Amino acid sequence: MSDGAAIEPKFPQGIEFIGFVGGWNSDCGIDTVEELFYLIRTKDADWLEVVVRYSEKIMSEKVVGSVPRQGQGYKREAAVRLLNAYVRGQVYYSFPAPPYRRGLLTSGELENIVGAVSAEFERNGRAAEKEQGRNEAPIIKMARELNLNPKPAGHNKTAWIADCPRKSHWMMISPSLNAFGCGYCRRRGGPKQLKKFFESAHFNVR
Repeated sequence: MSDGAAIEPKFPQGIEFIGFVGGWNSDCGIDTVEELFYLIRTKDADWLEVVVRYSEKIMSEKVVGSVPRQGQGYKREAAVRLLNAYVRGQVYYSFPAPPYRRGLLTSGELENIVGAVSAEFERNGRAAEKEQGRNEAPIIKMARELNLNPKPAGHNKTAWIADCPRKSHWMMISPSLNAFGCGYCRRRGGPKQLKKFFESAHFNVR
């Protein structure tokens, strides 16, 4: 397999297609796909396109994010910023895995991006666990009692996530606010509301 497939996306005029940034495998939990990244430039912003392949077939091709142009506007710096943001945003859905495919960035640079995000999330997770070990918030305790598998979110030292009572996705938990929130179900509240939400989802209790 070559480092980058010949992808010819169609963009409006005035957009500069820089080319292949790099790629990696992505562990989605039930299978592994290949993600290939491409850098696109407009007048004052840089954009990241991801092409997802499975068994050599393209499954999707879309622009997933952008950042304002900074400093000298170097292409490599823009690629690093975009990939860093992409990895952070995908943590709860999938995570990069070797082999890392070089492009504008080397395989070592790609591995460093992934490693830095992973290390930061692990540090924040340990700090969050330590804090709750000293003084567990009622909302975390309730989530444990309901077997919702609460765990540190990782993107900072205070945020947590847990299984939604409907089990098809996760929800956010804030120990500092003693509250939960599920944007998908549009439910939020404290420990009592979480228990009622759980009961309504599992026992049809209103």
